[in-house]
Amino acid sequence: MSSSDGFLTSLQSIQTNLFRIGGPILLVFGTVSCVINLIVFTQKNLRKSPCSIYLIAVNIANFLYITFAVLFITLEVGYGIDLATSNLFMCRFYYYISYLIDIISASYLILASIDRVLVTSPNARTRQRSTRSLAYICVGSGTLFWILFNSHALFLTDIAEIAPGYSTCYYRAGPYVIFMGYYLLIVKAITVPLLMIIFAIWTAKNIRKVRQRRIAPVVTNTRNTAGNSEQPFHSKDRQFVLMVAVDICIYI
Repeated sequence: MSSSDGFLTSLQSIQTNLFRIGGPILLVFGTVSCVINLIVFTQKNLRKSPCSIYLIAVNIANFLYITFAVLFITLEVGYGIDLATSNLFMCRFYYYISYLIDIISASYLILASIDRVLVTSPNARTRQRSTRSLAYICVGSGTLFWILFNSHALFLTDIAEIAPGYSTCYYRAGPYVIFMGYYLLIVKAITVPLLMIIFAIWTAKNIRKVRQRRIAPVVTNTRNTAGNSEQPFHSKDRQFVLMVAVDICIYI
């Protein structure tokens, strides 16, 4: 055996052991984390906020991603159990669920970022647009869109034999491979992180404007109906801003 072959074998062994040991740990901690977050966000004092609806959706999506995608790859790499190549249904189901849950989780996080932009706006009318009904509509319509958009994986994913006795689940050869390459690059690698960064910066600018207004001298009026504009969001909303910011940093 050459030195290069020995090096590759060592790398493969390290990868296998990482997934064999780290995979179950990630599954347990990820599942527990999602469950705890769901318990927190469904508390009576938090679930009234539109942002909690988006974060509940994010954690449900993350829980499903851990249950399916992370479990599948842990079994494959760590234990040599490749469920995706066991039959065509599992192959297509794995790819469909993986792409679907991954993108809807990111979409919910973007929606939560937009909600924080609305809530932190110095304009009272803009803040009023952040409602629970809008949150339900956005989550429902976004989920339906991605369910339909990613349905191509249910038909254009196949099990291919790339070597004697070795098969893999992959995109169907031809234009579909090119399409998926551009999709992953444009949507996942560029658009999603860019939108998160834009809305995060926008929220930060809104908060800065609000703080500047509080510092500046204000002439009060007993009949001022816009008094609430000086405190456009409460401590609970600031906590949600921090939570969304942390989730964005973790995702990016």
